[in-house]
Amino acid sequence: MQNSTATILFVDDDAAMREVMALILGEEGFEVITAGDGVEALAELRRNLPDLIISDLHMPRMSGIEFLSVVRRRFPAMPAIAVSGAYDLSQSYAAGVMADAFYPKGQSHPDELIDAIRQLMYKPLKRPTNYHPCQPPKVQSARYGQDARGASLLLLTCTDCLRAFSVANVSGSEDGDLHAHCPSCGALVQFTCDVAPSVPISEVPTVEPRVQLGRVA
Repeated sequence: MQNSTATILFVDDDAAMREVMALILGEEGFEVITAGDGVEALAELRRNLPDLIISDLHMPRMSGIEFLSVVRRRFPAMPAIAVSGAYDLSQSYAAGVMADAFYPKGQSHPDELIDAIRQLMYKPLKRPTNYHPCQPPKVQSARYGQDARGASLLLLTCTDCLRAFSVANVSGSEDGDLHAHCPSCGALVQFTCDVAPSVPISEVPTVEPRVQLGRVA
């Protein structure tokens, strides 16, 4: 057995599956980090970047398909394996869900997953990895837009989940720097705004998440 100190991020909304896979991968010598869905996985990626990601496809809040798509755009050289019991995908279709391999739950032996991990981790990937990662600037300039009623709003792009979201009722600060929490994944997004403090941005009825604004420390 070839031991490794490489780190694997395993993402699945099934707690029992996370526990079992952590044991199996741990016995193979890997360090294992687990997450319950794509949002939790993005939070883990803020702290540490693993050597490989294994993600279920059917999960709440952020599906594995969207999560792996974000990973492929932000970290193009990171290998990823999609696993699922709800989807019946062929190996050749794995690229369609932004993964390098597909492992069907309940239809394959764990040794096949371990072989796929070692193949991806220790051999060159069979796809281009040198394209420029998608990474919005750390401090953004808020974009102006309008809602369905024509009311003005500010638009930002989350640096973690890459989802666009709107910010309402922005007030200025002395240095012009503000921050907002992404309503999808909770990441802190720093931005600048040219709106004068006395000019409010209309409330957006469709935006219910808690958006917190304040000066950047």
